[in-house]
Amino acid sequence: MKIISVVLPTYNEKANIENTINHVLEQEKNLPGYEINIIVADDVRTSDGTEEIVRRLQKKNKRIHFIKVDPGLGVGLIEGHQYACKYLHPDILAQLDADGQVVPDVLVRLVKVIEEGYSLAIGSRFVSGGRNQLSFVRKLFTKGASTFFRLMVGPWDIKEVTNSARAFTPQLFKKINLERLPWKETTFIVQPAFLHEAVLAGAKYKEVPLVFKNRLEGYSKNKVFNYTYDVVTYCLDAGLSSLGINIGFFRLTRRAKTIVKFGLVGFAGTGVDFIFYKIFINNFGFPPATAKGFSTEIAIINNFILNNYWTFRYRKTKTNIWQKLGIFNLVSLGGLFIGVLIVKYLHLIYGDGFINLFGRPVAFNNFYFFATIPPVMLWNFTMNHLITWRHEKD
Repeated sequence: MKIISVVLPTYNEKANIENTINHVLEQEKNLPGYEINIIVADDVRTSDGTEEIVRRLQKKNKRIHFIKVDPGLGVGLIEGHQYACKYLHPDILAQLDADGQVVPDVLVRLVKVIEEGYSLAIGSRFVSGGRNQLSFVRKLFTKGASTFFRLMVGPWDIKEVTNSARAFTPQLFKKINLERLPWKETTFIVQPAFLHEAVLAGAKYKEVPLVFKNRLEGYSKNKVFNYTYDVVTYCLDAGLSSLGINIGFFRLTRRAKTIVKFGLVGFAGTGVDFIFYKIFINNFGFPPATAKGFSTEIAIINNFILNNYWTFRYRKTKTNIWQKLGIFNLVSLGGLFIGVLIVKYLHLIYGDGFINLFGRPVAFNNFYFFATIPPVMLWNFTMNHLITWRHEKD
């Protein structure tokens, strides 16, 4: 009897896990000669009773296994497969989502591909017979992510890169470069990254159709911006690596994600600030330092809204929105004071002159404005990170 191990990574899947396990085990009737073993790799943060349900099912079926893993989809998948290789010695390693989005009958098609001599079988919504039943926005996102990844990293002939429904041989799994694969990051990037590493390891692959539905219960934990950010930075990292430039760009940008988002907000705020700065000077005749004071306050309100609902959206703080707004304004006053001092100092030294750039006169006050950006951004990020949106566990 051959063994198929199926890893189901979970994080608060109480509403789905029992049905998913039962549906996976039901596929055994369509796989003569195979025995299905399930490894539930449960995130240590799970608190909804998922473990209790799996432990109860274990008592009835010894082919259901349960392990606790550190946070992250990649950790669940990789440690689940490592557990299978160490204790179950499977002929085929497989993985599915535990949330009911993938119809489990794809497992039969995945196994058939491995039987045909392929080392990697990929479940796909984008091949003949596949169906993507998500909302239009999520369809657009998954299609866009797959297309971008295929263009930047390849190979082009793999149409589906973002879901977990796959099967592969233990021999291929052992060839995967886990040192390079970002499987310990708390991100969904492990799915396209694993395909990339499998191809580099010499995988012979084929896609099979699957049906991808909305979650049966619960909520999706995939954050569109974060995943998009990770896909873009991983693709850039893979491109640099292909050129022999191994600087760990993806991991560096993961660590700097909050400051990157803060910087993008700051960039937008700079645009708002600069527009009103010029309006106050050119339309109302304000001196540069006064104009900078008013334009900065407008930008402060703009930046607070964007930072509260985007940059620091998922931070748990002890303060409500009005307290945050008050603290943000106080912190920003420091940035405003720094910016006004810099403009005032430069204006006193260099005055209201012009410089000729590419045949066009450019006022000195433009340079005064941009000189304030680095010190003000450093002050604002540091203070808001440590005070305004300070995580309560700190």
